[in-house]
Parts: sequence; C-alpha cells; structure tokens
Amino acid sequence: MDLGEVLHARGLRLTPQRGRILEAVRALGHASAEDVAEHLAPRDGSAGVDPSTVYRALAVLEEVGLVARTQIDRRVPSFSAVEHGGHLHLVCDGCGAVAETDAGPAREMAAEVLTRDGFAVDTGHLALRGRCAVCRADQEVRP
Repeated sequence: MDLGEVLHARGLRLTPQRGRILEAVRALGHASAEDVAEHLAPRDGSAGVDPSTVYRALAVLEEVGLVARTQIDRRVPSFSAVEHGGHLHLVCDGCGAVAETDAGPAREMAAEVLTRDGFAVDTGHLALRGRCAVCRADQEVRP
C-alpha cells in the first residue's frame, strides 16, 4: 500500500515523520512507541522524531489500517505493519518470550464465535498468554 495514497484518501497529509515511522515499524517487526522513537533517534547527523510525534503518527497509521496494535506486553502496546499480520503471538508469562504461530486455530474459533454470538473477532494480531515449554519444564522440576 502506498502511504501517501492511503492518507490522502482519508484527507490526511503524508509527512516525512509519518513515512519514517511506518518504515521503522516495518523494520522492527513488533515495537512499542518507545522502540520506534529510539530507532529514529538522531544518529550521524540525521534528525530524530519527537516521541509525541511517534505516538500521534502511530494512532493515525492505525486508524487508516496500515499499523496494528497488539497487547503483547501487559503494560505497553506493540505496533506492527498490517502486512506482517495473520499470525498469533504466544507470550510467555514466565520468561517474557514471544513466539509467532499460525492463526488457523484462531480463525476457526473466530468463525464459531461469529456464528454463535454474531461477534467478529479480529485475529490479525492476537496475543495468547501462557507458559512456554522451558518455563513449564522448570516449574515441573521445582519441588
């Protein structure tokens, strides 16, 4: 998707900051607003992007459907490019590891919920919390 066209269709302007922020999100994969701001921090004479600009731009990019928000961390949302979607995030409450897996089972569950309850579940960037195999094994070993 061309960022300029998407924004223009919504009556919004393509600013250099919005372009750089979308590029940073794509480069980082999954990132908090703070991660994006850090990625865009001034280096080698390049201009940085103010953190408040990052927050505002992420909100706009989410509103126009180019960026998705996922609550991977309990405290801070994570952002990723929509084209990076279509998978589940497996978040370990023990060690904090995050893995990705196919969203097929979630899509099946979403279809059942839609049929039964008329509620459309967004499975594009869904996070499931639990314990990874290593943390479960460590827990079993402890007395």
